[in-house]
Amino acid sequence: MNLFAIYELPFWSAFLIFILFSFIGWISEVIYVGVTSAHKFVNRGFLHGPLCPVYGFGGVVILMLPPSLYATWIPLFFASMILCTIVEYFVSWLMEKLFHTRWWDYSHYKIQLNGRICLLNSILFGFLGVVVIHFVYPLMIDLLNSLGQKVINVSGVIILAVLSVDIFFTVRKLVDFANVMKKLKELGETLNSHYGQEEWFKKGSFIDMINSVIERADNRKEEFNQKILEKIDKVQNLHLPSVELFIKKFPSIKSTKYKDELNMIKEKIHQKIEAAKKKDKQKN
Repeated sequence: MNLFAIYELPFWSAFLIFILFSFIGWISEVIYVGVTSAHKFVNRGFLHGPLCPVYGFGGVVILMLPPSLYATWIPLFFASMILCTIVEYFVSWLMEKLFHTRWWDYSHYKIQLNGRICLLNSILFGFLGVVVIHFVYPLMIDLLNSLGQKVINVSGVIILAVLSVDIFFTVRKLVDFANVMKKLKELGETLNSHYGQEEWFKKGSFIDMINSVIERADNRKEEFNQKILEKIDKVQNLHLPSVELFIKKFPSIKSTKYKDELNMIKEKIHQKIEAAKKKDKQKN
């Protein structure tokens, strides 16, 4: 197998290169987040496995550039920068359209576009493209050459099967996430509909509405619909591992449709973390 454009490779060879890029991207994300913010291991990405497919697509896009560009540095840098930035913007837009949620947000950066992309990341993509073409991709080709096409084909089939299962369960969790946000929003609308004209009712955030009803119900429970109080009680004791998992993976996550509801869950997670810290201090 020689070093040529990815579209000239056999399907399973190209697929394994996509997987390798996704794995390298996952490692990069874990190290970056661990060093700069979380200061601990965080399994980045949507999938359960150690893959960030957006990096796989970015790497494949770079490898679809004209082969004559591979020998260059500056043109390759700008081509990689532009193409990978387009991929990142598109993925952000698509995920927001599908789940009404923005999974990353660069609004706090000085030079950014709609919070989906930023200049810093684009520059890093440019450097990554140069490193990939000149150093990483040749090693990948050497690895595939050492395996042989039969091993590549079998490995590709197995990895695709495992990846398909992972994607299936991840999509289920994403759907659950969207459904939870929808139910919380419906509860907020119900509270506003039933008690919106009352002087004691706070029409601010979702948390304000919930708290105002709870405070009132402590003294005048007979005024309230029992089913509504039961729903509020469920919200108060909400245990949503799938939702919490996504929030921990993507701390800057924002929802275009369920802003208040998502903020409430973030607050609950923060309270859990603070409570755990207090327990640890008491033990020590």
